[in-house]
Amino acid sequence: MALVQQSLRGIRQQSGSWVRNAEHLVMRLVSLAFSLASAHAIRWFFAPMDHADVLQPYITWGIAIGFGVLGFFVSRGIAHRMMNNEPVWLYIPICLVVEVVEIFCNFSLAASVVQNATWLGTVPPGMHDPLIYATYLVLSIVPLVSILLAVVDMDMERRRVSGWNGHGAAPKVAPKQAPAWGGTAAQPQAGYPTMRAPAQGGAGAKVPLQVQTVP
Repeated sequence: MALVQQSLRGIRQQSGSWVRNAEHLVMRLVSLAFSLASAHAIRWFFAPMDHADVLQPYITWGIAIGFGVLGFFVSRGIAHRMMNNEPVWLYIPICLVVEVVEIFCNFSLAASVVQNATWLGTVPPGMHDPLIYATYLVLSIVPLVSILLAVVDMDMERRRVSGWNGHGAAPKVAPKQAPAWGGTAAQPQAGYPTMRAPAQGGAGAKVPLQVQTVP
């Protein structure tokens, strides 16, 4: 909730096209929705284990939510590190495990309900098998959409942090002004009076007061 409120405040403070101002928040919300959809598929896949004991339903819900949140943040962490030319080899295995689990659970859920798609029975026989394969594919690649949105999300975050404006160009920095007295910037020179010299040629003789400047 705090992230959404911060994004809304940023949208109100920005100027320019409302699409460019709101797309970052929309991307994050849509990506979060895809992660929750994958979490639901994981929950459905582990649901037969609920009868093991009274705690197992809570465990399966924890596994599903954990995979969804982990996929949301790990994908963004890898994208951010790649954009900053940082090593990502330690993060790739966990990302692959999360994606394999999410894709497999989505495929299993699609396989269990594809027979309910009555519209497949109305297509011509020559298109029936290709459409079935395409249906399995489309219902299984939802986690991949979340990864692609993570890359876009981190690219927008990098542009925002680096100060890029809505027109794709970095803001211009005003040049430093020269000092008012001209030349290079320097500290003003200070002056102080010299000490009186000993009297010569008479008791009342004095040396005129002089001012020396410090270079």
